[in-house]
Amino acid sequence: MSQDWTGKIVIITGGAGGMGQTTAIKFAEAGARTFIFGRTAKSLEETAALSSGIMPVVCDVACTDSISEAMGEVLKEGVPDALIHTAGINTPDRFMAHEDSSRIASEESWKAVLDVNVLGVVNMIEAVSKPMANNGGGKIVVVSSTAGHGFDSFAGVPYTASKWAVHGLLFTARQQLSAYGIAVSEYAPGEANTPIVENRPVLPSQEHREAMIQCEDCGETLFFIASQAHSMNVIQLPVYQPFGGMPPEIPAPWLKDLGLG
Repeated sequence: MSQDWTGKIVIITGGAGGMGQTTAIKFAEAGARTFIFGRTAKSLEETAALSSGIMPVVCDVACTDSISEAMGEVLKEGVPDALIHTAGINTPDRFMAHEDSSRIASEESWKAVLDVNVLGVVNMIEAVSKPMANNGGGKIVVVSSTAGHGFDSFAGVPYTASKWAVHGLLFTARQQLSAYGIAVSEYAPGEANTPIVENRPVLPSQEHREAMIQCEDCGETLFFIASQAHSMNVIQLPVYQPFGGMPPEIPAPWLKDLGLG
């Protein structure tokens, strides 16, 4: 494992805040020329101000034209050695059925979540894989979620569907891209205190937030994964979360027997 990224080029999507921001700082500190992609110029510039090694590039991962333009900026400097894809969204309307109709996922929410969370991954992998392959290889690390590995009562239906799709996509992409020297890895964090939490229909308490995985934890883990020579699948859980999902929100008489508290 090499943690020296001096002279290497790294792209981080969702780099303006949350785990993307903490990951960008890690790579910049390790010597990488770190390009952060995001939709809002102001927040990108605020992150870039944290390190001279971070370069902001406005990019919408759901739009291939936007990605093409952003990649043009990166390729002026050279071929990316790594893509760290953290971009993802969720919406407050997360149910298939609910007595409160505002909580039922709308057509617009389904489309937005799938466009960013699934097609965003597809678009970015396609954008970097050809130059990486022509350059002898590279690293791709995609953030999925434990919601793509089992039941998560907090995530909602559109988000869960998107993360299962990403999990399946990476299984096949890993094999195909390995033939070109590209190592594809998946990072599936459990409940994490990232900006996406602000879109929950019921916000967690401060005590709850403090018990979650923190953005700094995510940045450390993503940096570790990308620094490996080989592909990795990493699931990271806060101490209270069982593997395969969250404790259910609905009453369950047997829950106490699992010792979940």
